[in-house]
Amino acid sequence: MKTGKPFLPAIFGLMACLLSFAPALALESLVIAYPTTSSQFTPLWFARDVGLYEKYNLDGKLVFIQGGSVLLQAMIAGQAQAAQNGVAETVTAILRGGDLRMLGVTAKIFPYSLIAAKNVKSAKDLIGGRIGINRIGDVSAYGSQLALRKLGLNPEKDVTMMQIGGSPQRLAALQSGAVQAAAMDFMSGLRLAKLGFPVLMQLNLNYPYLGPMVSGKFLRESPATAEAFIKAFVEGIARFKRNREEGIKALARYMKSNETDVLNKAYDFIANDFYAETLEPDAKGFQDLIDEIAEREPLAKKATLGQVFDLTIARKLEKQGFFETLFKR
Repeated sequence: MKTGKPFLPAIFGLMACLLSFAPALALESLVIAYPTTSSQFTPLWFARDVGLYEKYNLDGKLVFIQGGSVLLQAMIAGQAQAAQNGVAETVTAILRGGDLRMLGVTAKIFPYSLIAAKNVKSAKDLIGGRIGINRIGDVSAYGSQLALRKLGLNPEKDVTMMQIGGSPQRLAALQSGAVQAAAMDFMSGLRLAKLGFPVLMQLNLNYPYLGPMVSGKFLRESPATAEAFIKAFVEGIARFKRNREEGIKALARYMKSNETDVLNKAYDFIANDFYAETLEPDAKGFQDLIDEIAEREPLAKKATLGQVFDLTIARKLEKQGFFETLFKR
């Protein structure tokens, strides 16, 4: 009997060790995709930096998949389960049969600046020229097309769309003269305007612009994990909005900028104007977007909110007071 006693501390020690690792082992892997490196995606990355995915028991792996349309293909193929993506291209993919669902709208305004090269004096100077976008079919292309039409140009005939990459790559292409204009996110637009590049068009439309989304298969099989993703991401938005110093530091790091004036303006726009405090889509804004898409995509003419959005999680959290608690002043 004496020989058995020394083993008891070892057994208890092993049990304590296993218990200490339990939270890490319990984290559920979730691949979260994003289509561009624009400043407006900072809260999605920020949520990871401050440990919010782990808080909701997720091992959130953020993956850059360039271009919203390519991201959607990856999600349909099961290479990613969740994302923040543009509403416009996601609507089109769903209407064409893609097994995808949007879980709400995080950004309810469509903000893009069409910035021209310094030698461009008017929209007519763009005819025959090149417009820098991220990828065909994504929000940068959509924003460019909208801006060009408002300037009286035909985006299908008057210019050539060039797939350059995210905002940093489009900014570099514009600065080098590789393109005559580019649709830029708010912060990049500020930086270029400061350098003397002409702003041909500033879009600020009341269209649903970005939102969290998942594959339909993932939502059906793992609704609790989808809910955890929403909680972590929305809490990341709330913390970004509440903590100016933290938010500006994140913007500076991800956008590789030390321009205090630009960072302050970009933070104010993203925190105060851009990100909403609920996920409920605006019905009129959605219909306006659908009417715009329907000019080129006949399937959109009869599209409904219910075809595109599954708001079960958003409305459950709203009823529980989740958003109100997070965003209370």
